[in-house]
Amino acid sequence: MDRSQLRNMIESGRSVALDCYSVGKTIPAGDPMGRLFQNDVLNKSILIKRYEKALPTARQSMIVNTLVYFPYDFDNPFDGGESISFSDGRFYRTLGEKVLSGRHTDESRNRIDRDMNVLGLLDSMHSLDPFLFKSKAEQAEIESGIHPSYFAISSQEWDKIRIPIREKISRLVTMALGTVVEGTDTKARDQYVERFLTKIWQARDVEGIEPFIKAMQISPEKAPEVFFAWKAVCYYQVQFSEMLDRLKTMYQWVGHNQLCYPVDFVRLPKEQLESIKLRRELLRQKMKEGYIAANKVINAYELSYKKFVDEDKPQLFIKFLGDAENSYLGLAAHVSVATHSVNLWKWYVAQYDPRAAPDAVHRAFRWPDHAAWR
Repeated sequence: MDRSQLRNMIESGRSVALDCYSVGKTIPAGDPMGRLFQNDVLNKSILIKRYEKALPTARQSMIVNTLVYFPYDFDNPFDGGESISFSDGRFYRTLGEKVLSGRHTDESRNRIDRDMNVLGLLDSMHSLDPFLFKSKAEQAEIESGIHPSYFAISSQEWDKIRIPIREKISRLVTMALGTVVEGTDTKARDQYVERFLTKIWQARDVEGIEPFIKAMQISPEKAPEVFFAWKAVCYYQVQFSEMLDRLKTMYQWVGHNQLCYPVDFVRLPKEQLESIKLRRELLRQKMKEGYIAANKVINAYELSYKKFVDEDKPQLFIKFLGDAENSYLGLAAHVSVATHSVNLWKWYVAQYDPRAAPDAVHRAFRWPDHAAWR
C-alpha cells in the first residue's frame, strides 16, 4: 500500500480505520481507564479493515481482514511502516518480538494475551464503527473497562441510533410473543417483552428467552451472534439511509464526464487519458454494484419485517435470521466502503477541484431516478 492509499484509508473515517495513537493522545496521563491495550506498541498502531470479494463458491460473499499497522514514525504514519493481518499465523510471534525484544516474563506474556483478546474482539467485527464497537464490548461485558474515547460516540448519538432499533425489534418481539402474553395486564406484558428485548439486545445468552428462540428456529448456541448480526443490520440500515443524500451527490459527480476527469487533461498522453476513462467506467460499475447489493439486503430485511409485523407471516423473517450473519457481513462491507468513498471524495474535491464541491454539484444536477439500481 503506497502513501496515498495509506492516507486515504486512515483519514476517511472510523468505519475502516481506528487510529489508536491519535485516540490515545487525547487520554490524559494517569487516567484510571488508560489506553486500549496493555502494550504501548499496540497503543501506537492503526487498525484497518480490508474487504475483498470471496470466490463464487465460498459460503460468505466477502472476506474481511483486520490489519494492524505499525508506523515507523508514530507522528507521521503515512511515511510507511509494517502491517500484518491479525489472522496471519505469525501475528502472535511478531507481536511478541516487537513487545518483548527477547525479554520474556510471565507478566509480559499475560499482557500480550490480554491484548490478543481485545484484538480478537475487534477482529470479530466486520467494521470498526463506534456504535458496533461499543455494542460488541457490551456483549463481551468489557465496555466499562474501555475508555469512551475509543468508542467516539456521545450518549446523544448512541441513543439516536439505539432507540429506533430497539423500537423496531420491540414491535417484532411483541408480535412473536403475542399468544404467550395474552391475558396479562399491560404492565406485566410490557415487562415481559422488555426482558426479551434486553436479552436480544445484549446478545449474550438465551436464558429465559427459549420460546422466542424456538419460534424463530434458531439454534441456542448460535443465537447470540445471530442477534448481534440482526442488530448490526438494523444499524447499517440507519447509516445507509442517513448517508444517502451524500452518496447521491458523489454519484452525480462520478457519473459526469466533465467533472470526473483530470483538470489538466490537455497535458496528458492519449494512452493515459484512455486508461483514466477505463478506470472511471470500472469505478462507476463497482459503485453501482455496491449500491444495488446494499439495497438488496436492506429491502429483503424490510420486506421480511413487514410481512411478520403487518401480516403475521414470519416465514421470511425466519429466513432472514438464518442468514443474518452473512447479511451483516455484506452490509458492513458495502456501507463501510461507501462511507470511505464519500469521505475520501469530499477531501479530494476540496483540495483539487472547487467545481466539484458537494453543494455545487447538488445545485447543478438533478438526482436521476435510481429505481433501476435497486
